[in-house]
Amino acid sequence: MSRRVAREEVFKILFESELSNTDLKDVLLSYLKREELENLREPQIKFIKEYITGIAENLEEINKVIDENMINWNIDRIGNVEKVLLRFGAFELLKKDTGKEIVVNEIIEIAKKYGNEKSHEFINGVLANIIKSIN
Repeated sequence: MSRRVAREEVFKILFESELSNTDLKDVLLSYLKREELENLREPQIKFIKEYITGIAENLEEINKVIDENMINWNIDRIGNVEKVLLRFGAFELLKKDTGKEIVVNEIIEIAKKYGNEKSHEFINGVLANIIKSIN
């Protein structure tokens, strides 16, 4: 299984946390007890744990960066799919050494799968603004 599968699992955990208004680390603990883990390899599980923990620990900074890079929007006004994907993408852009193009491409692919027909365009624009702001 690929890193994309692990990224989708990160998205699902973030989305579950957002919908249920439950702490990310609590959702992660619950997730780690589920049967879906049988289909994942150890590097994927490590990736999921690392990213969820990192997003949880940096959520305030991540939300601030997202808000600063949206035009005429704020994080409280956008849909849950868009919100969690922007958090995911912003975390990776700010805190990881993954290539910016890879981050954007991966987040956009998940947006196309789970968001509405315009989600990926909106997310792409905000992530592009974040990249400009951190360069």
